[in-house]
Order: sequence, then structure tokens, then C-alpha cells
Amino acid sequence: MAKRVSARRIRKHRHYTYEDAADVLGVSVQTVRSWRDVGLAVMTEGRPHYILGEALIAFLDSRKARSVKLTPDQMLCFACRKPKRPLGMMVDYVPINATRGRLTGFCEDCEGPCQRFASVASLEALGRIFDIVRR
Repeated sequence: MAKRVSARRIRKHRHYTYEDAADVLGVSVQTVRSWRDVGLAVMTEGRPHYILGEALIAFLDSRKARSVKLTPDQMLCFACRKPKRPLGMMVDYVPINATRGRLTGFCEDCEGPCQRFASVASLEALGRIFDIVRR
């Protein structure tokens, strides 16, 4: 599983080498170098290469996962990585604990797995939208 990297230890007005940035963030030097290929701005005019703290903070903030707002008839498709409606509006309810569970189904576009979390109290309202099978 990928490690979550926090930009809180980076100082905005400082510049970092690959090694310095890796030490501060707790990742490998190769990880920091690979970020250059996916958009991290690096000053490459001379040696050693430097990364501005402000650019590193902006890069790490842009990579954060954003929460997705779902309408009542949508679930999050893992294959499409977008909110989608389940195939035939049929879903299974899998309880997690006494008050909360997970609705699982298949995407109507790609037929990949999709899910959303739901409370036991919301099942009645969701039952008007989805055909729910309880497990």
C-alpha cells in the first residue's frame, strides 16, 4: 500500500536536495526523484539539483486524495474511479457493525465493483432507490 506523505515538515522558504527532501519526508531518494517525472518542479540548471520548499508543498498537496460527493443513486466505482450507478440498481448490504454497513454492487458502465457506506437508519430511504439484499 502506498505511504501517505505529509508536507507539514517542509519549510516553504527553504530549498532541498533530493536527499534532504527524502530525509524530511521519510521516503527514499528514488521516490523523490520519481516525483520529478510526474510533475515536481526541480531546479536542474546546476549540480546538485534543488527543490524549492514551496514547490514541494504544492506538489504534495496536489496529490492528496479528494473526497467524492455521491448523489443518493450513486456508488463509487473502483475501476472507473468515478461515481456511477450500480448495474440494475441491485446492491448487497454487508454490515460492518451494529449501526453501519457497506452497499456493494457492480458498475453499470464497466461492470467493475462499486460500493458506498450506509447507516442502518438510511437503509429504508436507500431501499426506495436500490434493490437491497441483506447479508
